This record gives sequence, structure tokens and C-alpha cells, in this order.
Amino acid sequence: MTGLVLNGETTLKAVVLDKIGRSDVLQIKKVPKPDVTTSDEILINLKYSGINFAEILARRGLYKWVPSRTGFILGMEGAGIVEKVGSGVTDFNKGDPVIVARGFGCHAEYISLDKKYVFPAIPQYTLQQNAAFSGSFLTAYIALVQMARVRVGETILVQAAAGALGTATVLLAKALGLKVAGTASSPEKIDFLRKCGVDVAINYSNVKFKDMILEWTNFKGVDVILESVGGEVYRNSLQCLSPMGRLVLVGLSSVRFNKFNPLTWWPTYKLIPRINLLNMLGRSQGILAFHVGRLLDTSYTEVRGIFEELVDFVSQYQITPHIERIFPLEQIAGAHHFIESRQSMGKVILEI
Repeated sequence: MTGLVLNGETTLKAVVLDKIGRSDVLQIKKVPKPDVTTSDEILINLKYSGINFAEILARRGLYKWVPSRTGFILGMEGAGIVEKVGSGVTDFNKGDPVIVARGFGCHAEYISLDKKYVFPAIPQYTLQQNAAFSGSFLTAYIALVQMARVRVGETILVQAAAGALGTATVLLAKALGLKVAGTASSPEKIDFLRKCGVDVAINYSNVKFKDMILEWTNFKGVDVILESVGGEVYRNSLQCLSPMGRLVLVGLSSVRFNKFNPLTWWPTYKLIPRINLLNMLGRSQGILAFHVGRLLDTSYTEVRGIFEELVDFVSQYQITPHIERIFPLEQIAGAHHFIESRQSMGKVILEI
């Protein structure tokens, strides 16, 4: 679709977050078609857009890395075709397939943005797979290689391992030569994790993951933990960490804060991960945290180099994103509900 012309202005479909709330607040609206306004901008006709849990948090009013709490287009990542480039853009040309990685704006037919948020599409991937790649795989790769500095033969515990980020982490960790344990919430997800190559798949609905991890590691604990939940999961994860182990925190999916509801304030406060430096000193452990979107803003050159390294890595090991379902853009509310219901395994994307 190239847009409708109303009153002389081309308009496009987009998911605009006008108010925070449950998934049913999400609606498709008509917005003006963007254009290239600076020499470093690129106009892209988006074909698919990935959904990340951060967008669900934004919809709830809990995610700060967006232009404002309301009145913006959702969508942190996508894939499409370059339609127009600014005079200062030399790496991309009209017709190039590309990946977009940004904090907002991708749940729309078109996006115009600075070239630093645009990456070449991975040639062996479909556009759907390219749309499912940057948010999960770049986060997982930075966590493993740059933050945790993993080594062959080490052990890792991946929390929420059947989700988009968890699945990406599992696939990369196995290719990096790690022994992988992963947690999930249902027998179906446990079977899925085993097919992904997880060595120890733990259904935390009926067993304590801490007990299983300590038994698996002969009570030493794991070398690395990828944690994205917070609360009790974070606290129990720390007890699974070995001496000289590294926990990398990349999210807080358990948070259900609502600033207008005082009943959520204290529970949210208790869920926020905390660090006791004296305990870390005594246990010789490290806790790290990062936000890949902020890195794009502050460390663009380094992130682009890491992205190129990651593309070479997934090409070498023939790793591809697992796409659970593709929803049409008009069913964005249903897609959010599907993810929040904890049914999804791997990535959920939108067809625009």
C-alpha cells in the first residue's frame, strides 16, 4: 500500500499509542507519510515489524526510551525497502532491503530516520526473518560476547528461554560452545527448548529452578545468567551464580507498575533488582546491565561493528530467528495479547 490522499496529503497506516492501558487501546490510525528532511536520513517502506516486550511496557506506560508516554508510533524494529536517501547517505540506495533498529516508529508503512538506525538486510534471511533479528539477537550477542565475555565450555542459565530474546540467546550460546540451561512455563515450551538444543530445560511452574541448577552444576553454580524478569527470579538467580560468575540484566518483564494505582507501587518497588556490593565482593561475582537502544544512541560506531560481527557469526553457524506467528498490522492488539498470555515461543512479528 502506498497510502491514501486526503486533502492533498498522503496518509499511511500506523499503530499510534494515544493512551496507556491494556492491549485493546491499540488502534490503527492514518498518519502523514514521512519524507527525507536531512542529508543523513533514509525513507524506508516497511514490510514487517518485530514486536518486543519493551513495546508492551511502553503501552502500559512503563518504558521511558520513547519520545513521550503517548502520541507516538510503536515498533522498535522492522525490515523493508529503501525508497529514498538523503544526500549524505552513501551506504544505501533506493531498492535496498534493510533492517531498522530504533525505539519507536516501526509499526507503520513508512519510516524516515537517521542512517545510524539502518542496517543492511541479511542476504540469506527473508524479510520476515530480518524483521525478527535486531532486537533479540543484537541484545543476546552483546550480553554474551561483550558483557559476559563467555568462553567455550562455560555454563549459562537463560531465564524466559522460550521467548524471543531467550531463544536468540540459546541459539547463540550453543554456537559459542556453552552448556545451556533454560527456564520456561509449560511442557510445550520445554519441548521447544530441547529442540533448540538446551541441555537442561526447566519448567519453573512445577520445580524450583535454583535447586535444579545447583544440582546440574554440582552446587558450583552457573558461570553466566541472562536475566530479563526481575523480582524473585532475579533474587533466586543470584543464588545460582558461581564464583567469578556474571549475571547480565537486560529487562524487567515482571513489573506491573501503574503510577495512577497506588496498590502497584510497593509490589513494583520490591520487584526492582538491587545490588549488594559487599555480597558481590564476598562471592566474587559480577552484575552487569545494558540497553541496546541507548547504545545505538551513544556508541553507534561500536554497535555497528558488533552488528557486522554478529551477521558473520549467524551466517557461519546457519542460525535463523524462530518466528512463532505473523499477525497483520490490523491485529496489533491481538498480537500483544498473544505475547502477554505467555503462549508465544520465539518471535512474533507484524505484516504491514
